[in-house]
Amino acid sequence: MKSEVLISQLEFNPFSMIGEEGFLISAAKSSQVALTTASWGLMGFLWGHPVVTVYVRPSRYTCDFLRTTDRFTVSFFPHEHSRVLEYCETHRGWDVDKLAGSGLTDERIGDYVVYNEANLTFACRKIYMREMDERLILDKSVAAVYYKEKDVHWSFSGQIEHVYI
Repeated sequence: MKSEVLISQLEFNPFSMIGEEGFLISAAKSSQVALTTASWGLMGFLWGHPVVTVYVRPSRYTCDFLRTTDRFTVSFFPHEHSRVLEYCETHRGWDVDKLAGSGLTDERIGDYVVYNEANLTFACRKIYMREMDERLILDKSVAAVYYKEKDVHWSFSGQIEHVYI
């Protein structure tokens, strides 16, 4: 069972946790769960609320879930569970049940999917989403490197409603 904490009680470095360690983004539609590994994201304040913004390519199974559901979670894991992130990065949700294959133990808290193995989970209510526009990327080398296949990310911003440890 996860414990809920106040966001003000957290001490962590989002730059290392997001950019170096990676995390899982999860969303649920009734009994189905979609999850994907990510290493791009932002944390801060938007419209007076603490938010997490994540980026997911439309070719990812999870993107469809994020577009059509109201809530998602962002989960961080201790180093001994790095194989979970690798598994979820190298397998497609279109082809396999990543939740079953990952070995994670999920728990539903309302509309949120939380994992017993995670050491930190942000439960977010989606407040904004948008397909990124490649024409608005000012550094053209970014598009040349990351969008050769024209699989431009969608961004999803969620107001942090709960934090679980």
